[in-house]
Amino acid sequence: MLACSRYWHAQVSLLHALCLWELPDSTGPAWPRATAGRARHRRGHISTNGTAPAGGGGTDDPVQAVARWLSMAGSAHARASVASSGGVDSKRPLHPFVAEAGDLVALALESGRPERFLWIDENGAIDSVGSRPAGPDRYRKHNLWIAPSVGWSILHPRAQQLVADMLIMLNLTERNTASPDDLEERLVRAAPDTLPPCLTHDRTRLHPERSVGRAESDQPGSTCLYECRFRLCPYPPKAGKTQTEIEEPFCRQQQALLHRRSRWPFPAIKRTTPTWVGIPVRALDRFWGTMASRNHRSAESDQSVS
Repeated sequence: MLACSRYWHAQVSLLHALCLWELPDSTGPAWPRATAGRARHRRGHISTNGTAPAGGGGTDDPVQAVARWLSMAGSAHARASVASSGGVDSKRPLHPFVAEAGDLVALALESGRPERFLWIDENGAIDSVGSRPAGPDRYRKHNLWIAPSVGWSILHPRAQQLVADMLIMLNLTERNTASPDDLEERLVRAAPDTLPPCLTHDRTRLHPERSVGRAESDQPGSTCLYECRFRLCPYPPKAGKTQTEIEEPFCRQQQALLHRRSRWPFPAIKRTTPTWVGIPVRALDRFWGTMASRNHRSAESDQSVS
């Protein structure tokens, strides 16, 4: 399934499933301590040139296992595309969200704490703050790797930032539409192994301050940069029918993550913005502040969009 997957969201979900399948029934890391820590605090992404055995399990290195899974992601479609064009697939790029999910999966395997790096459903992950278990190494009475009581506060900061931007992208793609054809067209535009500039460089194009009162100008692509091929902006207005609204506490947490202090002296580790974002911290802080204020806005206070 992972090899045949085309969409980045499907690949992230399958990576999470493979990780949970690989974990042992007992608590604790899935690999010996001698191999643990290799992906810990990683900011550069795992290479897809994995050399782990092809069989499930049995590997002694979580990084190699994840590298093998990443090399499989979408590979069937990539081979078909290369064959049809007569080219050579030297280095197939990973979608930024898939690459980050791969790093987090490796950390989950090393630590044996999947609830800190994975989630079952994006909507459920941000619905509640959650509670931290008193004894994480005790027997899991609920027989689930990720307890129902877990919320976004349990997630590692990198996982919190990933699920936040994944929801932004999902809402841009799925938005408020009753037409399967329109949805399919947007899914095709969102499928490439890159992100739109409204997520990576200029989030003012998303116009998150808009309310449902300006629905006449909510057509996808109406506020995009001229050269943007995704044509997904603006962000669906507040009070839409289908998208998951990102609530204020989670948005405020995104702001807090941008200003957190790190005990690590290296720039690659001190970075507080996601690796796929090239936006100054101040601008990203303004964006999440506006997202947090959507609950307080009304159609009458909607700002005009140029």
